Amino acid sequence: MHEETSPHPIEPNRDAQIHFRVTADEKKAIAAKAKAAGFKKVSDYLRVVGLGTEVREVLPAELRKQLVGIGTNLNQMARLAQAGKAFSSHEEQLVQALTIIRGYLV
Repeated sequence: MHEETSPHPIEPNRDAQIHFRVTADEKKAIAAKAKAAGFKKVSDYLRVVGLGTEVREVLPAELRKQLVGIGTNLNQMARLAQAGKAFSSHEEQLVQALTIIRGYLV
C-alpha cells in the first residue's frame, strides 16, 4: 500500500490559549520583532520565543547583498596589505563600506 506524504508537516491542534496584557507600545514592539524575524503571525513568534528557541532578525536581501560585497572588498584589501602592497586606491571603497555599515547600526 502506497501512502501519500504531504510536503508540509502536520501542525498540531493548538486549542489552548494564553492571555496576557501589554501596553500599546509593547504590542507594537513585539509585532515589529515578529515581522523582522520573518513571522507572519505574532502568536507564532511568541510561541517560538516562549519555548526557548533563539530568534534572529531576517536580513533584507539588499542588505545581505551589500554586506557580502563589503566583505569581499575588505578581504581583497586585507590580502593586498598582507602581501605588502599598497591599497590606497581602494580607500574610497573602504570609506563607502564603513558609511553603509554605520547607517545600519544607527
